[in-house]
Amino acid sequence: MLKEKTCFVVMAIGDQEYNGKAITAQDLKSKYDDLIKEAILKASPEISVVRADDISLPGSISSDILTHLMHADYVIADVTYPNPNVYYELGLRHASRPGTIIIRDSSGPKVPFDISHLRHFEYENTATGLKSLASNLKAYFDLSVKNPGRPDNQFLELAKLTKYEFPNYIDEPEEDPVITAIMSLITNPDTAGLLVKAGSGQEVNQAEMLSAIFQNPTVGQNLLKAMLATGHLDQGEIFGKQSQKGLPSRNRPSTSQKRRR
Repeated sequence: MLKEKTCFVVMAIGDQEYNGKAITAQDLKSKYDDLIKEAILKASPEISVVRADDISLPGSISSDILTHLMHADYVIADVTYPNPNVYYELGLRHASRPGTIIIRDSSGPKVPFDISHLRHFEYENTATGLKSLASNLKAYFDLSVKNPGRPDNQFLELAKLTKYEFPNYIDEPEEDPVITAIMSLITNPDTAGLLVKAGSGQEVNQAEMLSAIFQNPTVGQNLLKAMLATGHLDQGEIFGKQSQKGLPSRNRPSTSQKRRR
């Protein structure tokens, strides 16, 4: 079964204003639902289309947006209104991967000089405009299927020409949990002070050290990970064994049973 293609739409979402003219968030939402999204689905009926305010996953909306910019098969950026968020997200996508389409309403303000040279499709907010936009999008989708990975913006073209090496986070080795734990201990002022004290031959109270460690959740977490990784702590010791107090009453030894033992 083929993986479902995804398309993330970048556009102004909140109320906008240019040349004294106000465009409400509802106007933009209607344009997205009735024109842009419809055109995308006409061009590729099986594609999954999402806009920032469609994202319902819990967590930071910014993280969701970045994830879609990095991983969506296609990003369609509507640059009709001069919006810094749209320009920023367009730049991030251009630097991430190909599969980016720029569109704008032909009745909107003039495109800023810095992006005016970028290829884009103009559309009209009419039935004919929807049909024309769908046709242009389909042509782009078909071309990208035939030429997967082909640079579609100046940044990626230059990166390919100069053989620019992007960071490879997939093959990045995992940090040694022991080293991470040690660094946490020596960079935390409370635990570092106690370590210096112990190193100079002074007696350090164990309870004081444990208190200093677990006052900082990160230090405590890193230490536990290191102990688990090196076998100094067994997960069964933490989660697998029930105390007598926690046993159900029918399994808990009675007073008479304890005496017989």
